[in-house]
Amino acid sequence: MRNEIPWREYRSLRPADLKKPEYRHLLWLLFWPAELSFFALAGRLPWHYHPIYSTLDDWIPFSEVWVIPYCLWFFCVVFTVLYTVSRDIRVFRRFTDYMMVTILLAGAVYLVYPNFFPGRPVQALGWPGTLCAYYDAMPRKNLFTFALSFIYLVDPPRNACPSEHAVVALGMAFAVLDSKKLRKPAFSVPFVTLQLLICLSITFTKQHSALDLLGALPVSLIGWVLAFSPWIRRPRAVSF
Repeated sequence: MRNEIPWREYRSLRPADLKKPEYRHLLWLLFWPAELSFFALAGRLPWHYHPIYSTLDDWIPFSEVWVIPYCLWFFCVVFTVLYTVSRDIRVFRRFTDYMMVTILLAGAVYLVYPNFFPGRPVQALGWPGTLCAYYDAMPRKNLFTFALSFIYLVDPPRNACPSEHAVVALGMAFAVLDSKKLRKPAFSVPFVTLQLLICLSITFTKQHSALDLLGALPVSLIGWVLAFSPWIRRPRAVSF
């Protein structure tokens, strides 16, 4: 099985080529819109959502500057998926395994115990609100709080625990460290450091409780064991 396929070869593919074993992994790209759709739907169901909050959240100050690493998460996801799907297919498969396992675990929590984070600085306005109303309610007015107001608008504070933002960030760190091409210190050290900053950013931007980050840790650990661990044989159910 080939571990690298140039993009120029992908550009010439036809739908019928997806049946070939060497290209079949591309079908797993459909997982991403399915995952986003599930997450969006689960946060909009008319259920009773339980608040997730802790004393630690009172100690963590609101800092809009942390919206920078928070938003860099999206670019990291695009890079990790597009790079590995072409240059390191083995890691792409493992990263997709990781995502499938963790979304099943997190989704089970969301369905059994729907939850939300009540610690946003605009919480009194409720959700959904308006961009202007959220921005006016911010303790400071600047480009960072405007960006955060937009995030508050499009991303409801529901089904926050465990944090998928943190789970995916840790999964990307695992993928980079598992890749022979990406694990070189010149790239892996800053990339993994950024993923850790992204995990912290969810609390400083008040998108999540500290409990949401703590809840992401066991989910990510299980995902790593089943998808990346060299010590056990991965089950066929989560294998390609």
